[in-house]
Amino acid sequence: MNWLIKILFLLIAIMLLSVVLLFSLLGLVLGLLRWLITGKKPQMAVIFSSYRQWKKQAAQHMRGRRSDEDIIEAEVREVPTTRLEDKR
Repeated sequence: MNWLIKILFLLIAIMLLSVVLLFSLLGLVLGLLRWLITGKKPQMAVIFSSYRQWKKQAAQHMRGRRSDEDIIEAEVREVPTTRLEDKR
């Protein structure tokens, strides 16, 4: 009796997995057909391409910031206290 329940759960899990895979495949096919008919890329493709572009720009920006042009020389000196009067 115990092995019967295990087989039943296994069959239910296989059917559920098959249904999920079938719907995923159907969504992929419909998205590709829509892409071919309308010429518009699927939304996920647009999101992933913009993310890749953002990552590339961020990497270039970080590489560009390490140049010597960003270093500023400064001289530190003490400000006299007589000039800091309240003139309100």
